[in-house]
Amino acid sequence: MTEHKINDNRARVISVATRLFLKSGFKAVRMDDVAHECGISKRTLYELFEDREHLIMGCLDEQCRAQGEEHQELMVGAENVLHAFWLLFSQKKESCFIDATIVEELRRYYPKAFEHLVVNVHEIMVRKIYEQLHKGVSDGLIIESLDLEFFSRAMTNYIYGLGLIQHNTSITGVVLNEQTIPSAVLIFLRGISTERGRGYIDEKILKTL
Repeated sequence: MTEHKINDNRARVISVATRLFLKSGFKAVRMDDVAHECGISKRTLYELFEDREHLIMGCLDEQCRAQGEEHQELMVGAENVLHAFWLLFSQKKESCFIDATIVEELRRYYPKAFEHLVVNVHEIMVRKIYEQLHKGVSDGLIIESLDLEFFSRAMTNYIYGLGLIQHNTSITGVVLNEQTIPSAVLIFLRGISTERGRGYIDEKILKTL
C-alpha cells in the first residue's frame, strides 16, 4: 500500500471514528464498528491504528488541527485580542469533540489518550491564550502586571468548567443559552483588562448583546 493510500485511509478512518465517538462515546464504539462503517477489514484498521486508544489519539490530533485552522481564520478578522476572543467563543458550533465530558471519560478510561490530550491539546490551548493575552498587554488592553502564565491556565480551566456545566445539565440543573459561555469569557477578560480594555468590552461588545 502506498503512503498516499495509507494517509487517505487514516483520514477516512479518523473521520468515521470521530462521528461514531461523538454519537455513542468512546467505550461504546468497538474497532469492529469502525471497520464496518469504513468498509475495511479489521486487519487493515489495526495496520493503521494499533488499538482503540491510538485511534482516539488520532481523532484528537485531527480535531486540534481543524480547530486551530478555524480559530486562526477568526483571529485574522478581529479588531484586537478582546474582539478575537469574542469571535472565537460566540461562534455557533456543532457538537464539539473535545469538551469537558470527553476529557473526563479519557481521564477515567484511557490514560494514554488523556496524557496525549494534556500534552498536545490542552497545552496548545494554554499557549495560544498566553500569546493572545501577551498581545493584549502590548496593545494596552490587558493589565501589564498580571502573571500571564497563571491567567492563561486559569482561563483555559475556566472555559473547561463552563463546558462541564453545559454538558451536564441533568446533574447541575443549569441550562445555558448560546450566549452564556461567550459572555462569561468576556466577564473573565473584563476582570483582567485595563480601563481601555474594559471600555472596549462594554461599548463595543456587551452593548450589542
